[in-house]
Order: sequence, then C-alpha cells, then structure tokens
Amino acid sequence: MLRNPTVPIGAITRFDATLFEGRWQTVRSGGGDWALAGFDVVGGMWRERDGAGDGRAGTVEPIGTGILRIAYDDGGTRDLWVLWIDPDHNTAALGDPEGRFGFVATRAGTRRGDQVRAAEQVLDFNGYRTETWATLQ
Repeated sequence: MLRNPTVPIGAITRFDATLFEGRWQTVRSGGGDWALAGFDVVGGMWRERDGAGDGRAGTVEPIGTGILRIAYDDGGTRDLWVLWIDPDHNTAALGDPEGRFGFVATRAGTRRGDQVRAAEQVLDFNGYRTETWATLQ
C-alpha cells in the first residue's frame, strides 16, 4: 500500500475529460500494482504502456468528477483518481483511495519541475509519501 488509508482523499473538481485526452508519460511512480511508463487517452479509448511499450487497452469513462473507470478489453476494470491537474492539463497527480498505485504523469515535452513538485505535494497531502518514489524518464 502506497498511501495511508486513514487520510482523506479527493479527486480534483476542475478536471476536464476532453482536455485530458492525449499521450501521457509517467515521470514519478510509487510502483504498486500498476507501474506504467505512460498511457494514451483518445475518444474514450485507453491504452497503457509498460517499459517495453506493451500494455493493456480498453475504454475509459468518467464515473465522477476527476474519477475515471477503465474497462479493459480482457474484462478487468480499474478506477483512476485525478487528485490534481494543472490548469492546462499537462501535469497530473494520479492514484486511488486504496493506495494500490500512485504516479505523476506529464505530456511529452511539457515537463516542468514546479508542476511535478506541485503534483507530489498534492499526493503527499492525500496520504502518499512521494519522497521514496522513483523518477522515470
């Protein structure tokens, strides 16, 4: 478990699913049971990438403000909480209430240290401990 489950967690209310579409890369990760190199969201379709470029695909739909449900082609599902995202939707803090995973993702070519740090601070506020996380890419 990557987060303290006694700490309240909340998804961001200014999330815009249309602005979230595109190609994302993981830049900080706590590992957990969902360690991604990145993911793509286009037209309600989801494709995740591992370090080798392989990954699962499926559909993605909002089930609440800042909460997405991924329904994989193989029948599995996963809920993804957007805990924070910058106003331009270029850097995001992502996790889940159970603390099974957590990561910071940015769009290719848009990584800004101040925004990555802001995402880490929000994750920490929500019960994660990002100081031990791996830096990727």
